[in-house]
Amino acid sequence: MSNQKSKPKSSAARIATGIALSVVILLGSGLLARYFLNTEPEAERREAPPKVTVVNTLQVQPQDFVIHLPSQGRVQARAVTSISPEVAGRVISIEPSFQEGGFFSPGQKLLTLDNSDYLSTVAKAEAQIDQLKAKLALEKIDRASLTNAVSVAGANLESALVALERDKIEAASFQNAFKVAGANLEQAKAALKLQQLDRSSYSNAVNVAEANLKQADAALQLSLAEQSAAIANLQRLNKLAGASPLAKKEPQVAEARAAAEAQRAALTKARRDLAEKPAQLEAELQAKIVVAQEQLNEAEQNLKLPKQRAADLQAKIKVAQAELIAARADLGKPLQLKADLEAQIRIAEAEAAQARRNATRTTVHAPDYHGRITEKRVDIGQVVNIGSVLATAIATDFAEVRLPLSNQRLAYLNIPEPLISTNNTEALQNQPTANRPTVLLTAEIGEQQFQWKGTIDRAEGRYDAASQQLFLIAQVAEPYRTQPALRAGLFVRADITGNTLSNVFVLPRHVVRRGNEVALLVQEGDEKILKRQPITVLWRDQKVIITADLQAGDKIITTPVDYATNGQRLHESGDPLPGPPPHGKGKGKTKGKGKVPKKTKATSG
Repeated sequence: MSNQKSKPKSSAARIATGIALSVVILLGSGLLARYFLNTEPEAERREAPPKVTVVNTLQVQPQDFVIHLPSQGRVQARAVTSISPEVAGRVISIEPSFQEGGFFSPGQKLLTLDNSDYLSTVAKAEAQIDQLKAKLALEKIDRASLTNAVSVAGANLESALVALERDKIEAASFQNAFKVAGANLEQAKAALKLQQLDRSSYSNAVNVAEANLKQADAALQLSLAEQSAAIANLQRLNKLAGASPLAKKEPQVAEARAAAEAQRAALTKARRDLAEKPAQLEAELQAKIVVAQEQLNEAEQNLKLPKQRAADLQAKIKVAQAELIAARADLGKPLQLKADLEAQIRIAEAEAAQARRNATRTTVHAPDYHGRITEKRVDIGQVVNIGSVLATAIATDFAEVRLPLSNQRLAYLNIPEPLISTNNTEALQNQPTANRPTVLLTAEIGEQQFQWKGTIDRAEGRYDAASQQLFLIAQVAEPYRTQPALRAGLFVRADITGNTLSNVFVLPRHVVRRGNEVALLVQEGDEKILKRQPITVLWRDQKVIITADLQAGDKIITTPVDYATNGQRLHESGDPLPGPPPHGKGKGKTKGKGKVPKKTKATSG
């Protein structure tokens, strides 16, 4: 029980002791603070300096600025060509460069087609030409014989007229016997002339036989050519061993050879006749002279019948005239036949020339530029037709890039275009030399960046209707000369060197305020104030703005100034700050009101 009563008494004592200690500490702290406040020296009082914004400036000077126009596009080849054959055939060989990625020179041989069919066509055409020329020579001989027939008919008419004159002379008077004898002599001479013309016909027969022999030989050569073509086709089809003689054209060759031998025999006979007949012709001529003499004697005996002989002679004259007209008509017919043969010869020669061209066209050549094969579609053994695409080639002398430029930026670039006359669409004379702007192409390949230099070659003929942009064509010479190559299809970024702006001011974009104006720091007496200056922007890009509305040495404020107004006082960074006004010192109790005020710093706006 005694222990329970002692615990409450000790707790109350501890509480009382804590309260007493707290009161003592508080009173001591208060007295100590009062002491410090009463004994502290009086604080120095100063007036706050006026608030002036501190700014940074950029002093500008005029300079020349080269405009760079950015663009982008994909690389394309200067020329793209589909290589196609001009004739059909089977591919029998290809060149090593005829493969995807292979390079070639202008006109280089790429592949070869089978030309055996075209060579056979050439042989047939040449044989046909020889045959037609032989026919033409034969027609010329026939024309010569018809000319002789006209001469014979004329001689007969002349003989009949002479006989009529003789009969008239005999009927007129017996005393004209001498004249009649002379007429008979003239008739004999006419007969001699006629016999001479007959003798020339043997020579014509020899010429005809020679022409026939040439024609037969040409037919034989044609048959041999056809036989060679047939045997070549059979060999190509592997059917020569079991082929019939008709398929090998052996009967045709035998027939042509027999015809040639027959014409050769005829020529031998004509030549033998020409060698043996002259003596016989002389004898016949003498006989004809004797007959003419006998006819003269008979005429002297028949003077009693002048009227009957005159009628007979008139009939002979009419017959001779009819024969002469018919012979002249027949002479005109070979002219048309000659023209037909000559036309056929020209047609055959044209066909032969076409066949030769087709034979040479079996060799397929590359386009007339340095290039590269990008796509190959055929190989050895394939049969191709006319116009089928064998491969696709591109030019490697220049690479081109279509670079779009907006209509506004075209004013800063001189596009190299010739002046054209509207009347005749020809370039005008004495036009200024076009300077080609340079362009720098950049592309990223892997983790590296590569660049190629080129020039702007031309512009396309019209604007893009949707974007109102004009595409410029940039050219890079020898795109495969360096590593890596500037290949078609690569996406590149372009930096086009435009016009040069002279005596302009280059300003960073951040110093130009909204509304195209800048803030200038202007010295007025002892103060520096802000002046807002509107400018005309000549060019702007992502980094700079170009203007010409400033003066050399102007200071552009680069520090942002909120609510900038004309005449606002400023302080340039680096200048000494203005000092404080005069002040006094004193001591005394401040009672909390003598604290040192904080110093005011110049703001930077």
